[in-house]
Amino acid sequence: MNAPESRVLTSAPGNGLMPMTDFFSPEYHKLEKERIFKKCWLRVGNEEQIPNVGDYFVRELEVCDTSIVVVRGRDKKIRAFHNNCTHRSNRIAYEPSGNVTTFRCRFHSWAFGLDGRLMALPDEHLFPGLVKAEHGLPEVACDTWEGFIFINIDPKPAQNLREYLGEEIYNGYNGFFSQFTQVAKFSVVMQANWKVCLDAFIETYHFSTVHKESASNVVVSREFPNGRVGAFREFGRHRIVSALSNNEHKPTFGEMLCAKYSGGAVLGGEGTKNAKNPPQINPENLEGWLTDILVVFPMANIQPLGGFWVTQNYWPLGHDKTLWEMEVHMKAPQNGAEEIAIEYNRNFLRDVIREDLQNLAWVQGNLNAGSRHYQVLGENEVMIRSGYRNVAEQVGSGW
Repeated sequence: MNAPESRVLTSAPGNGLMPMTDFFSPEYHKLEKERIFKKCWLRVGNEEQIPNVGDYFVRELEVCDTSIVVVRGRDKKIRAFHNNCTHRSNRIAYEPSGNVTTFRCRFHSWAFGLDGRLMALPDEHLFPGLVKAEHGLPEVACDTWEGFIFINIDPKPAQNLREYLGEEIYNGYNGFFSQFTQVAKFSVVMQANWKVCLDAFIETYHFSTVHKESASNVVVSREFPNGRVGAFREFGRHRIVSALSNNEHKPTFGEMLCAKYSGGAVLGGEGTKNAKNPPQINPENLEGWLTDILVVFPMANIQPLGGFWVTQNYWPLGHDKTLWEMEVHMKAPQNGAEEIAIEYNRNFLRDVIREDLQNLAWVQGNLNAGSRHYQVLGENEVMIRSGYRNVAEQVGSGW
């Protein structure tokens, strides 16, 4: 894959019909596994999950046919390994997360260090000629960016993470995300293709319908009754859309209290709007800016908002099943009032997300029926069209 080249667009790259014949079949899913998920850099977690030496977490990657262990070593470096003992292929990590000094297989007690080296094995004398240095855990390419942990299971990745992201994204956030800490995490298995799930969170065209009673007033206005896109930027296969808010939105009493005690961290809040932003957060200084939705190809959704940020991942479990995950990061609370403000945000975002998710299984059911071979997209759905084009280019078919 060549280094990303940026393009700044103010409207969708083409309108009208988009082909949908191949994208949701079991056969296409197999191609995505081999040509996208086993070749690209994938966001698997955050550095704050493993702050101490020996901290680790396990990431089950069904779409890559493997289980991955991510651990902070004695040298403080973060590494990733296949969760695979080099003796007889049992696992070496069994809990979702924890802290260890060594990883030990529960089959024959082979022990591995935090750097993956084979440290000890019972009856070593029964393995004549064994060179322990040659039988460490199979390592996985691992790197970090702005506190996010990425892995690439390709034994010889075509690019390192910095090259994959490109300089404009790599240098575009300047420590913004590290100001905040995780305050909530949600996950659910959806009966829908990963692209269907992603599509629901990269446009605001649905707000006037899906979020009519909850959050639509933050986005829709008399002038733009179905939301609006302020700018769209492409960086190779990564992309960012700037969504705009309703300038006439009148906060509720609860929203005002929450904003006061959370540094403006509410949907449509002022926290980030009034700050000096790094280069890739609202670079056009759009009036009424609500959020920038960054999608790191293929499916890491990273979204700065007013005074907080959220991330979403959409892990394929099959051609019609997805593990959807969302994390919410805000300023760490310093007192009870700030705790209450964060709790308000957690509950509000949870309820809004529930509204988003309710449609996805119905969409998937109709896609399975195969009665239509295209979708009709407008300019508010610019990210969707761009995403399918990028998938098709990486897979080599579908467009």
